[in-house]
Amino acid sequence: MSVTDLTPGPLGLPPAPRRSFGMRRNAPLPARQTPARRLDWPALFHKNLPSNRSFVNAWHRVARLLIWTLTRLHAGALALTPRPRAARRHEAEVRAILQSDFSATCVRLFAYLGAVAILAVVSARIFHAGEAAVRSEPAAPPGWIDVARPFAAFALPMSELSGPYEYAAQRHAAGGRRDIMRWGDLEGPTPHLLVEIYRPGGEFDGFQPLPSEIAARTRGLVASAAIKPAGSMDTKFGPVPLAGFTVPGAPPRRCLGFARSFAHPQLAITGWYCGGADEAAARNVVACALDRLTLLAAGNEPAIGELFARADLKRNFCGQRSLLYAPTPKLGPAAALTSDVKLRPRIAAQ
Repeated sequence: MSVTDLTPGPLGLPPAPRRSFGMRRNAPLPARQTPARRLDWPALFHKNLPSNRSFVNAWHRVARLLIWTLTRLHAGALALTPRPRAARRHEAEVRAILQSDFSATCVRLFAYLGAVAILAVVSARIFHAGEAAVRSEPAAPPGWIDVARPFAAFALPMSELSGPYEYAAQRHAAGGRRDIMRWGDLEGPTPHLLVEIYRPGGEFDGFQPLPSEIAARTRGLVASAAIKPAGSMDTKFGPVPLAGFTVPGAPPRRCLGFARSFAHPQLAITGWYCGGADEAAARNVVACALDRLTLLAAGNEPAIGELFARADLKRNFCGQRSLLYAPTPKLGPAAALTSDVKLRPRIAAQ
């Protein structure tokens, strides 16, 4: 026991009196009445049954399971409850909109597929026509280049032919030139005429026979063995050999080829005409074409200009001696001065 335990206050001093400093003390407030507290059943159980804690835990589990079951049953009841009329109407409208959009999409899809099919058919037709046109062109041996915009050095008016007209030219790296005039297609339904003027250059190794020339220019459609000689005809360029051949097709076309070569100047005129089965008409068309072939520009080759000038002196102006092309009278300066033409007398000066 210590001294402090026997003496009152700290260190044995008496307690200091409380001073109010002139302030009045109020009466203490009455105690507030606390609301009635809810019974805490788990606490009561724990308090009253401290030894039966496992029973309380089982009761909690049963209560939670019951609440979870009631919640699920309530959700299922809400799901099975019939929806209001507005919701059903909205769903019907959405379904109708989807059906209309699906129908419109199907219609557009079929329209697009039809357009693609039409374009495919048109492209196939154009490709086939282009392929036929390419096949009808003369074969260009290696070293020959097509001239993009050729200058027409020759003219050949053939108003009797209704097919499309084309003027083409090819040049060789060694200096040769081919001028090609073409009406229609070799495998087409309309009459077809081709005239080629070949002016050789450094690549020249001699003129080939007529069957070989025709076979080389038909791109393998006609073999040399299938080309048969058909005599010759007299033209303004002299005698021209002829050869007959047939172009396979449905139906096959009968053609008449020709070739005339010159040693000085070196020049070759080659071509063919494919029309009907009448050989006499084909001969007349070939004779008329050679008679109307004229030179427009000789360039720096005066010998070619002299050749065509001498040939024009023998021209018969296609139509006078032919029964098929007889409507056109003979032309020239002498045709205007006949015995039946009366000249106007000179008017005397007044």
